[in-house]
Amino acid sequence: MKIITKNAKVFGVLLLIVTIIVVIGLAIRFFQIAGTKQVDGHNLTSATRAAFIQNQQDPATRGKIFDTNGKVLADNTTTYNLYAVLDKTQKQGNKPLYVVDKEETAEKLSRIINMKRSKIYKILSQKNLKQVEFGTAGKNLSIAVHKKIEDLKLSGISFTAQPARTYPNGRMASHLIGSVQSKENATTGQTKLSGLMGIEAAENSLLSGKDGIKSYAGTTADGQASEAAKNGDNVYLTLNSDLQNTLETKMDKLFSDTKPSGIVAVLAEAKTGRVLAASQRPNFDPNTKKGLQDEWQNLLTQGAFEPGSTMKGITLASAIETGNWQPNATFQSGTMLVDGKQINDFNKEMGVISYREGFWRSSNIAFAKTQQKMGANTWYKYLKKFKFLQSTNSGLLGEEKGSIAFNYPLEQANTAFGQGISVTPLQMVQAYSAIANDGKEVKPYFVDKISEADTGKVVKEGKTEVVANPIKKSTAQAVRKEMIDVVNQKTGTAREFDLRDAGYQVAAKTGTAQIAKNGRYLDGLSNAIHSVVVLAPEKDPQYIFYMAITAPQKFVDTEIQVTMNKLYRPLMLQALNSSTKAVKSKTTKVTVPDTVGKSIDSAKHTLSNRGLRVAVIGSSGKIKAQSLNPNQQALSNQLIILTAKDGNTLMPNMTGWSLTEVQEFAKMANINLNWTGSGYVTSQNVSATQQLGKWSNITVKLKQKE
Repeated sequence: MKIITKNAKVFGVLLLIVTIIVVIGLAIRFFQIAGTKQVDGHNLTSATRAAFIQNQQDPATRGKIFDTNGKVLADNTTTYNLYAVLDKTQKQGNKPLYVVDKEETAEKLSRIINMKRSKIYKILSQKNLKQVEFGTAGKNLSIAVHKKIEDLKLSGISFTAQPARTYPNGRMASHLIGSVQSKENATTGQTKLSGLMGIEAAENSLLSGKDGIKSYAGTTADGQASEAAKNGDNVYLTLNSDLQNTLETKMDKLFSDTKPSGIVAVLAEAKTGRVLAASQRPNFDPNTKKGLQDEWQNLLTQGAFEPGSTMKGITLASAIETGNWQPNATFQSGTMLVDGKQINDFNKEMGVISYREGFWRSSNIAFAKTQQKMGANTWYKYLKKFKFLQSTNSGLLGEEKGSIAFNYPLEQANTAFGQGISVTPLQMVQAYSAIANDGKEVKPYFVDKISEADTGKVVKEGKTEVVANPIKKSTAQAVRKEMIDVVNQKTGTAREFDLRDAGYQVAAKTGTAQIAKNGRYLDGLSNAIHSVVVLAPEKDPQYIFYMAITAPQKFVDTEIQVTMNKLYRPLMLQALNSSTKAVKSKTTKVTVPDTVGKSIDSAKHTLSNRGLRVAVIGSSGKIKAQSLNPNQQALSNQLIILTAKDGNTLMPNMTGWSLTEVQEFAKMANINLNWTGSGYVTSQNVSATQQLGKWSNITVKLKQKE
């Protein structure tokens, strides 16, 4: 029998008391933590949630790029990278998730991707690899190609998807609109698009938007902790797609005919600086980057070159402004010596002529002597006044400011006729705007506005900016008068650019600049930069056109100006013939009504009453879509294309339609389009009201308005 001593009893009582105290203390602490949710100053709820909550990036959608009338120039899409699983442990139940039949897989894939069957089979037959890819042939596959491969239901063939950019008009204004590149976030593994060049790069921060964060407590989204993504803003350019299409078509022909190293052309509004059309060759396809290796630079603002005699218009303006122009005085043309070195006229047989004639016949001697009268300091001051040797700050990245050799009298004389000084086309357009605008020099610009994609709120707006007043109104008018002679005189160098037969008097100046190589100027017309600047119409210029073609290797006409005119004339006439309408349209804007859900007749009646033209895809049922969104601003007489729910599409009467309108209808109606000419439709091979089937072929002929 066990005997419990007195000491043991005391110890037991003490142990019980201590235990009770500890339990009470723990209980108090427990209730304290439960009430305050604090441990040593740390928030227990936050710590627990931090261990339980997962954050996921919510990517912003990149903004779109539109032309001035709302036509999409850059949009978003998805591309796919193809891969094959070789790991035989990858199964879903008994279903294999790896490539089972390599021969069949190689055979079927070779019909779709740009890779031979044998090479695909070799890739699929590699040992000790769990997964393989197919190089460039399997990357950036379109939605259509992705679907074709998916439909094959090949075991072990799968894809990764990533955001991509699509450019519906392909090479159109490619260097100006630009392109993007994909960048992968090392932390999240997500791919994001970033502007590589052009407007895509210049406005990248606004186009990109801001990614959001989605927080999850377990599998439940935590709204309070999440931060919504702000989608990128939409950019509206000043480009007019109708004029741009004409320019692109004619540029292709000129580039093919003359085989030059490069061409650049730009048409801008003289009074505002808005660039309506601009292009260059070589260009590239921003969807594939094909052709980009031929020319990375945007020739509007980069690759500055010696302008040649188009600079004489600026020299003339400076001389008139400073009282150093004597149009009726005479001089001996042909050659002259400056510092013992010879300056030559292209035509050395002109003899003794007046300075006025020297301008219209483009005498280098006339302008070397004029520069000497002005003096080097005065001439240099006016070059700066006209904003040469500095960026136009157009907004495009990497814009060059040009350069000059101006240390010696010969160099100073050379710059007066456009040698020894380098400029960009945009600088020339800006400088000549002072001559067009009675002394006010305006900055060229490309962005009409940038607005929030979700709300339409304008966050940035392009506007006319007067950057200088280098000459008086009377001087500008006097220069334009002299430039008329360059066009109208029988020996004028710009006579090929005459538009009087179409009812327009224009003012122009041509240029032929020798190309320098290894410190010396090369001889021959194939080693020159041929350019022209035109102000139209002369009395109150609405447009400035500038074009330069570098080192043409083929001459298909008697003079290069004849060939250049084949691009200039249709483009300028298209702009001039629609200018009254365009001005009227700017003051006559209408709000697009919502016709979705209405009958065809009701929708047509509603739109016609708003002053809009209508074309319909389908012939029965309610309207299910319209080409312009409800409440969007449209120009009076603009074409709206409606899509009906049912019925066959009937061929509309396209007479008077622009090429852009015909292209949009063909795309929406799934028909094949061919065209000849430029401007507006004059005839069509399928008569109006004739039924069109899917992928029908139609051909239209276009012509400039007289």
